[in-house]
Amino acid sequence: MESKKINFYVKDFESSKKQVDEISKSFCAAKWLQVSLHLTNGRTHSCYHPPTHQIDLSEIQIDPSALHNTSQKFKERKMMLEGQRPSGCEYCWKIEDAGHISDRYYRSSEHWASNKLLELASLPHTTKVNPTYVEVNFNQACNFKCSYCSPHLSTEWEKEVEKFGPYVIGDKEHNSIKNLKDVSLMPIAVANKDNPYVQAFWQWWPELYKELKVFRMTGGEPLMDANTFKVLEYVKDYPNKHLELSVTSNLCPPKDLFDKFIEKVKLLDRVEHSVECYVPDPKDGSEWQSWPHYVIGQENKVYHNSDLPVIERSDIPETFIDIGPAVENGSFTYLYKYKDYACKHFTLYVSVDSVDAHAEYIRNGLDFKILKENVCKFLDETENTSVSFINTFNFLSIPKFKEYLKLILELRLKYSGQRQQDLGRKRFQRIWFDIPLLRSPNWLSVFNSSPEQLDQLKYILAWMENNNTGEMYNNTLQGFKPYEVEKVRRNIDVIENNLFNEETKKRNFKHFKEFFQEHDMRRGTNFTESFPELAIWFRNL
Repeated sequence: MESKKINFYVKDFESSKKQVDEISKSFCAAKWLQVSLHLTNGRTHSCYHPPTHQIDLSEIQIDPSALHNTSQKFKERKMMLEGQRPSGCEYCWKIEDAGHISDRYYRSSEHWASNKLLELASLPHTTKVNPTYVEVNFNQACNFKCSYCSPHLSTEWEKEVEKFGPYVIGDKEHNSIKNLKDVSLMPIAVANKDNPYVQAFWQWWPELYKELKVFRMTGGEPLMDANTFKVLEYVKDYPNKHLELSVTSNLCPPKDLFDKFIEKVKLLDRVEHSVECYVPDPKDGSEWQSWPHYVIGQENKVYHNSDLPVIERSDIPETFIDIGPAVENGSFTYLYKYKDYACKHFTLYVSVDSVDAHAEYIRNGLDFKILKENVCKFLDETENTSVSFINTFNFLSIPKFKEYLKLILELRLKYSGQRQQDLGRKRFQRIWFDIPLLRSPNWLSVFNSSPEQLDQLKYILAWMENNNTGEMYNNTLQGFKPYEVEKVRRNIDVIENNLFNEETKKRNFKHFKEFFQEHDMRRGTNFTESFPELAIWFRNL
């Protein structure tokens, strides 16, 4: 049963998992092929689970690929090849110790990594490699002040702390700009165009782009940064049929920027290509149609991964442009022009951790109604696209988690399956979600959960199982995928196995109240009005 659940998520998962286990008991392809780049402060990590570390400025001046190939990663690659567990990857170790499949297996079995596992294992650990999965933060500019965020990732947070000073939680300063500078997390004090890490990225970009499979832009709010639009223009001008391109947005940016973004994505849907083809004389016994393999045709549209429409020889003068002169044997060349997508797919990742007033409180600056309207506008006006909701699962995500999942089902009903076909579009799943567990601060961690909250999550899990697509997944595109149900089950087990003890919970809840009382004073919000189901509990803390 477990195998079926996993195979809905990644093709040939079991084969990749076996290869990973044969390489070593701690190997993860992400340490070689995935990178998250924080160009604002020159820090990096392989995926979003380990903490970031500093990029050596002198090294990227020699070789810009040192944005990814750092000395720390070389050490961690060596450890993984030898079966040791790097401490920064504890997120996966906790999941595996709880008896579940961790993200390192999922990462290593995805399309951008699975065909390179044996090659990576054979390389010296100091070999410089170009990643195939890249996530980049160009700028900290952001119009939100999310409760678990920080001044180094949001200009609005920075403005607030400059005005009021850091929060004082217990006997420590929280989100102190001075402390963040001391550990090199605040953005370097130069204009974005003069940032040496951004400059190194653009030097590396043409080489990096050649084998890139996944490219994701985050923030801050990436729609508030010019580099985001520069990337979209580049992909339009230099199409990459293997590339999965994406942006992670709070989906409440200034309206003019969102409209500009929509227009840029629409341009990726139809890019003109031309291919010179040779047609031999059919009398010599060969096929006269010489189609390039990557061109696709379906009715009047051209897509990836299917055959071109059959064209009769008599139709050629009308169908193709720039027919070359026929040679004596009747063969000739022609220029085939067609419209195709500039990239394999575009995904809009939407950061939201609950619904309605709960979501707006957790992510200060959010208007949930506008977020939903923008989701629908994006899906209505673009074609080769999907939306994936990212719920950074925290203590305040629990009360409305079922309503959050109902939103997923509601949007799947509207934007997947038959409705797509009725609009003359290709049928595919356009609505996704993920639920990574929040790492910090401790007072917002789900490891503070009560037995009643765990029971609530188990009830929701049972409800999801009753809405499981099962074997009907490929036909319905509705309900929850088996691996999505498994992810929730996995999260529940991880929470249950890592609950804070009562003394730690008591301290965390004291800090919780201190933080949100100050939060309400600074921002004009009201915790008990936003979370009426927690009002009595909050007052009694």
